[in-house]
Amino acid sequence: MTAVEQGSAISATAPTLVLVGQLYGIHTLYNDEQLANEWDTCDLHIQLTSLSDSIASGCPRDIGPLSEQDQGLDDLRVTSHLTLNVILARLKLIQNFGPGSPLRVGELKKFWPREDVEGLEERIMFLRSELEVTVSSLQTLGTIGEAFFSLDITPGRRAPKEPPLRDQRREGSERFSKPSIVTLFGKDATGLCNLGAYEEVDKVYTENTIFTDHETTIQDFLMEAIKFSSMTDREESVIIAHSKTFDWIFSSDEPTAVQGWRPKSSLSGWLQNGEQQEGIYWISGKAGSGKSTLMRFIMHHAKTVSLLRSWARNKRLITASFYFWISGTLEQRSQTGLIRHLLTQLLDQQRHLIPMVFPERWKHLLSLSTWERVKDSISWDLHELTAALKLFLNYAGRGSKVCLFIDGLDEFAGDHQQIVDFFKDCVDSYTHVKICLSSRPFPIFRAAFGKNPRLELHELTRRDMLHFARDHLYRNPLISQILTQNEEAASQLINSIVKEADGVFLWVILVVQSILRHENYKDIPQMHEYMGQHPTDLDELFTHSLFDTASRDQTLVMSRLFQLLQAREEAFYATQEQDASSMSLWDFSLADQSEEIVTYIPKNLQQATEQDVIRICEVTKARLTRECAGLIVAHPSGLSTSMLQHNTPSPTQQLGYSKVSYVHRTVKDFFSLSHVRSRLLEPMLGSSFEPHISLLTSIVLQFKWPLDEFHPDRQINDRWPNILLAFTHARLSRNHRESQLVLIPELNQVLCQHWASRDSIENDHWARSLFSSYEK
Repeated sequence: MTAVEQGSAISATAPTLVLVGQLYGIHTLYNDEQLANEWDTCDLHIQLTSLSDSIASGCPRDIGPLSEQDQGLDDLRVTSHLTLNVILARLKLIQNFGPGSPLRVGELKKFWPREDVEGLEERIMFLRSELEVTVSSLQTLGTIGEAFFSLDITPGRRAPKEPPLRDQRREGSERFSKPSIVTLFGKDATGLCNLGAYEEVDKVYTENTIFTDHETTIQDFLMEAIKFSSMTDREESVIIAHSKTFDWIFSSDEPTAVQGWRPKSSLSGWLQNGEQQEGIYWISGKAGSGKSTLMRFIMHHAKTVSLLRSWARNKRLITASFYFWISGTLEQRSQTGLIRHLLTQLLDQQRHLIPMVFPERWKHLLSLSTWERVKDSISWDLHELTAALKLFLNYAGRGSKVCLFIDGLDEFAGDHQQIVDFFKDCVDSYTHVKICLSSRPFPIFRAAFGKNPRLELHELTRRDMLHFARDHLYRNPLISQILTQNEEAASQLINSIVKEADGVFLWVILVVQSILRHENYKDIPQMHEYMGQHPTDLDELFTHSLFDTASRDQTLVMSRLFQLLQAREEAFYATQEQDASSMSLWDFSLADQSEEIVTYIPKNLQQATEQDVIRICEVTKARLTRECAGLIVAHPSGLSTSMLQHNTPSPTQQLGYSKVSYVHRTVKDFFSLSHVRSRLLEPMLGSSFEPHISLLTSIVLQFKWPLDEFHPDRQINDRWPNILLAFTHARLSRNHRESQLVLIPELNQVLCQHWASRDSIENDHWARSLFSSYEK
């Protein structure tokens, strides 16, 4: 690269010189209403697009294999290009869905959460280090290196601090501005000195404190603010352990694997042992071996509480859990979400500690009037949450023991070493805290927890898989009749299923379901032959089930169902609306059957009957089982936002509010492969099916045909997630005429029926409540 070209590259990267630093600066601002004046999203996007194009074309490669060094540099070029595209995608999101220019601080925080900034920082730091090691003097350094060295993230290059809005807050923000790995108890700025970032509350609160009505309201306000809507989605989607499986986990006679491997320490012993015991117990296992199911089994088993009470002795026992989910929302895969969910559970058991865990927010909220508090929005910073968790553990340690259950450590969407340090620091600092963790046996986790009490699940579940397969096969009358004719051959078949699974419980579940769906057998050898057709590799098994054995009609239905899930994911990523991260069975079923349902739906708004809900939902559930081979499932859900306003939901409502999701992370990963998506979309090429239209239709139908009892009111907030989704599906649809000229007016019409309008108010309309000026 010539000096002129180098100069051009440096000039092009000038707008990105303080990009990450500015983002960190934005997240230290306390006033969300002030303008982010330094941000010109359009200009940044134009110049970064030019830079991305130059990187993409700046390394022409020769025909034939590259040398090892050139291949390493080409890989870095590709990674650099992808990283720039990540930045460009975020800028495009702000352009498309932001309120325009100038942006306010709160809006920018929403579109670019701090944890995503930290993830970008980690990626750039990795690229910088790789470039420094790999590149000594090559022409390609000019384009790649200048691009990412210019994204300076050193503290000295950070955006300048804004004028102090609250002196006490500024002191805390300055301490928190250093974007190092966030640990609870380390020696950096987020460690023990964090306590100094928050003033002590003037009043000491205990379990015997009698809170005033005003203080109780503030408690409730903070508890609601710390929650997020997808908190329990992952746990609810985890398969509940089959009867009599995993009982061995509490037995002193734990199973021995075929290879003779035994757990280093029994879980029962770890749960009840005192201060000398290791603070972390590690459950590892292959993908699909049943780790999440086991964690849910342990967490909700009465024996767990009994054993932990032996450890707690005369102190209060406090427990909490979290399930990481890489395919979920930001909160489901991040440290922020982890701490928010833990604090929600911990504080619910020790509500009197709320003022001392959030001392500054507590004093601030107490000083506000009710109207001011209603208008006050809370955005949570990772450092504040970390300090809050430390304060809780400090205060709770005076009379309590705390046990945490954390599933899916490998699904944390950040630096795995960071989350390892986080939990190790926690137990190292407090003898009254212990943590049970689960993950795949990645080297980083084996290095961190390999010497801790532990078990390797895929080595210990042979009996459970045998029990599961036997129960389900014998439960089917036709198959049971064949099996009972030759018990020895039946036993050999079941043993073969478990042997082929090689410790992967998910394989056993899917193959047994496949055998049950097939049904057309003459004898056990024929069943054995059919079982042998299933590949042992999970991805190959998914391909076999979805493509190799499916009929043309099945692939058409499967393609429709997959496209509906994919379209909702697109809308979720566009809006980042938490309630859009998963679909209810009622939502999914109305979209799946929208063409048939529209013909007989009632013209006037009315609650759906139990018969209609059951009929429609069961049709789609059956399609998921048959056409999707059990890879997409409907599972029971917690109470939805709308249901919280009513009494306990009926069984029919619970069916409608079931969540539709992939049965396992490996399935989600499989559907994300480009060649798999192509094969899934191929059957519908050239058809008039438009998934965004179907989902928009579903939202209109849900407003016309609600699961809950309907009463017009003037509260539109609970309906906002679906309103936002409706407009997003209309925008993303290829058929703008139908979506925007037909369905959006239909949506407006039905929302007007939900809105209790007042004749005394000029131009009274539901949209005016949301956007303040309907005319505008």
